[in-house]
Amino acid sequence: MLRLIVGGLLVVLACAGGFAVSACKTVTLTVDGIAMQVTTMKSRVLDVVQENGFVVDDRDDLYPAADVAVRDAGKIVLRRSRPLQISLDGHDTKQVWTTASTVDEALAQLAMTDTAPAAASRGSRVPLAGMALPVVSAKTVRINDGGAIRTVHLPAPNVGGLLSAAGAPLADSDQVVPAATTPISDGMEILVTRNRIQRVTERTALPPFARRIEDPDMNMSRQVVEDPGAPGTQDVTYAIATVNGVETGRLPIANSVITPARDAVVRVGTKPGTDVPPVVEGATWDAIASCEAGGNWAINSGNGYYGGVQFDQGTWERNGGLRFAARADLATREEQIAIAEVTRARQGWGAWPVCSGRAGAS
Repeated sequence: MLRLIVGGLLVVLACAGGFAVSACKTVTLTVDGIAMQVTTMKSRVLDVVQENGFVVDDRDDLYPAADVAVRDAGKIVLRRSRPLQISLDGHDTKQVWTTASTVDEALAQLAMTDTAPAAASRGSRVPLAGMALPVVSAKTVRINDGGAIRTVHLPAPNVGGLLSAAGAPLADSDQVVPAATTPISDGMEILVTRNRIQRVTERTALPPFARRIEDPDMNMSRQVVEDPGAPGTQDVTYAIATVNGVETGRLPIANSVITPARDAVVRVGTKPGTDVPPVVEGATWDAIASCEAGGNWAINSGNGYYGGVQFDQGTWERNGGLRFAARADLATREEQIAIAEVTRARQGWGAWPVCSGRAGAS
């Protein structure tokens, strides 16, 4: 390398010093795709190449030809040959020579574009010392890509490579059977599941916040909406999961308020002693109420019976109904059922002889 630098420097100095100026030429020399500007006093292409430290072999490509005269601003291209140990589908290894700089160029030069490299990438450079280049032939494969089925005939070393060659490369989140590293065989079937998570922003209603006001004069089981409020609007960003393009779930991950909502105001009862136990046989009581009062828990028919299960005033009062309301029809469904359960515990279902039977109560 030092000799080349010194030699080149001497040429430049000679030209710059006016020595045989007419013989000095600046030439673009490209070797294996790498271009360089050189100054020379040589007259032939071969001499310029050798002057810059490159040996031309019989298998190399040199353009223009070795004996062509060199002109100022001329271009010389040298593509050096290199050996390839090439095999097809693991068989018949042989040595060939190529002046290609990359694997893809080598396959084209060897008329093997219908094959694919088994290990190296197509863009890999072929070293001057040569390399082993196993290749695979094209094979017929059936692809089920998220329900879209097609048959292809392509060369590829493995499942992942074949999908890329078919224009359907795998993403990290995708699933494929057989695995992406599985070698391709003729007649293989490949099943691809495309899993995606994407962000989508949608404008939606913003529900009003319910502001709670406790009222010690109102029964615990009751609440009154004094102001329903008004919804606002918001932009909600969702992370949406899809499988083969079909949404399978979404999760809100961010929101931006566009129009604020007006709070709702709800008055809730906190009157001591008016708590209501959970309703256990709600369906049975609803069936009895349907029979007794047409399902109207607030009925006052004017015949001395009140509410959904038609309490008379005495029964209502004796079983503790006054802690909820003056009459049964003024109590909630849950409050009436609470007193009905007390009545049933004392009198049995016989307190409603006809309707309990129709409701299947026993």
